[in-house]
Amino acid sequence: MKPQAISREILLLTDTSLAKRQLCERRDTKHKEARCSPADELEKACWSGFVFEMLPDIFNDHERKSLFVWKVSQAEQFLHIQLSSTPSSTDYATSIDPYFFLPLVVWYN
Repeated sequence: MKPQAISREILLLTDTSLAKRQLCERRDTKHKEARCSPADELEKACWSGFVFEMLPDIFNDHERKSLFVWKVSQAEQFLHIQLSSTPSSTDYATSIDPYFFLPLVVWYN
């Protein structure tokens, strides 16, 4: 039997105190880089695997070992993170990204 691919989507709001507090603890003070916006810093942290540390309760041990960050999309108020064990495309019918389903809601109403 073929193993089933694991796929997760996460929306992180960029203006929350949780994201800002967590990033302040991880910020490297040795390198004086140009200041990034909080959303840019959160995106960099997600690419480096910080999402597993920030949200430990939503991943079991097997998922932590097998999931990889495949895509991080920055929107105006949130980051859309796609994690998967294998490269896969987003299923628009079941996605949590509001840019996928909100146009359909407006179209049908």
